[in-house]
This record gives sequence, structure tokens and C-alpha cells, in this order.
Amino acid sequence: MNAVDRFCEYLNSHLGDIYVWGAQGEKNPTKEWIRSVETSQKNADRAIEFMEKQIEWGRYPIYAFDCSGLIVRFLLDENLIDNDLTSRGLFSICEEKTRDELQRGDFVFRHNGTKIHHVGVYVGDNMVIEAMGRDMGVVKRDIDASGEGYWNRYGRFPKLFEDELYFPATYQYTGATFVNLRKTPGGEIIGRVSRDETVIVLEINDGYADIIKVENGRYVRGYCVATWLTRLED
Repeated sequence: MNAVDRFCEYLNSHLGDIYVWGAQGEKNPTKEWIRSVETSQKNADRAIEFMEKQIEWGRYPIYAFDCSGLIVRFLLDENLIDNDLTSRGLFSICEEKTRDELQRGDFVFRHNGTKIHHVGVYVGDNMVIEAMGRDMGVVKRDIDASGEGYWNRYGRFPKLFEDELYFPATYQYTGATFVNLRKTPGGEIIGRVSRDETVIVLEINDGYADIIKVENGRYVRGYCVATWLTRLED
């Protein structure tokens, strides 16, 4: 199982857990702990009320997260990052994408016109998992459940995708007019990959894709920057 699959499995396993400000997966939190970390008495009461409801419905053990904590817990445990990050911090380590470029495992963000203030994860089929808030906890919802403009920034954390390929996969270059094809990563230029051209990707490492393409009736193997390669559906 690759990192993206593990990430999505982890996220699904925490559906129904609770939202607590600053939490990063604390197990079976006490009321006292929630009151000590929450931003107000009212917010603590909301989180506790939701927790008690979930426990009453049979959820146990139960874990606490905030929006970035849900993501950061996995990234820290997988040694993909070295330190805690807020939603803005997560955005800063991503390659910014458009909504049309979203792939399973990409991050989706809310920007209020001044700053990033919320984050979730696109898990495919137009669905997003997020630690939504104190009254809802961790949920899976349609990407447009709160309107088309709810998520308005998108990003890909490259390290999540480094081990994505176990078998060759078909990709399409969706960037500018072309990208250089090189003999080695960053090395001698031996050709180019044109916009909308389809290639076979063997592996992606450190931002470069090891690819095979057809050129003048023969197969050519080389390396190109992976940023604008979009995987085609199997």
C-alpha cells in the first residue's frame, strides 16, 4: 500500500472522531483536558457534547483533532514532515493546484481573502474528509456540500506521492507549451514533452518523473519535471 492509500485509509478510520482546537489525535480525551485547550468555555461545551453523543452511539476509542491536526498527525507519524504545521503551514509546503487538477490525497483549503484558515483532504469521487468543527467532528462530504466556493485553494504535498507508483502508469503533461526531456534528472536535454502529450511514468522521485514516450516511431526514455504531469484514469 502506497502513502496516498495509507493516508486515505487513516482518514476514513477517523470519521466520527471529535474536533478540539489544537488537537492532534489525542486518544479518549477527558472533559478536563478539552476545557484546558479549547478557546472558550462555549467551544469546550460544544466539543464535549459531541463527544458524549458519539460515545453514546458506540464510538470507542475516540480521538480528538483539529483541521490541520488530522493531517499533521499522519505526516509526522510517517516522517514526511519534521514539525507541527497549521493549515497555513500545510499550504506553504504544497505545490499549488487548480480544482481541475485535484488527485486523491491532495489538500483543499479555505482562504478568507486574507489568509488560509481551514484544510481538508480530497479523497476522490468529489469527496473531502475534514475535521469540520466542534458540532460535526471528522466528516466526509461532497466537495460542494457547503457551496462551490467553500474550498477555494488546492495543493499537493509532493512527498505523499513519491512512492505512488508500483507499476507504470499513464500520465498527460498539462503544463505550458512543453517541458524539457532530460537524459538524467536536471541533466542533458534530449527532447521535450509537449502539452497534452501522453507518456508512461515509471517512477517519480525528488520532483522528476522517469518516463517513456513515443517519438518518430520509437520509444524514448528520459526525465522531466513532474509538476504538471496528471495521472490518467486506469
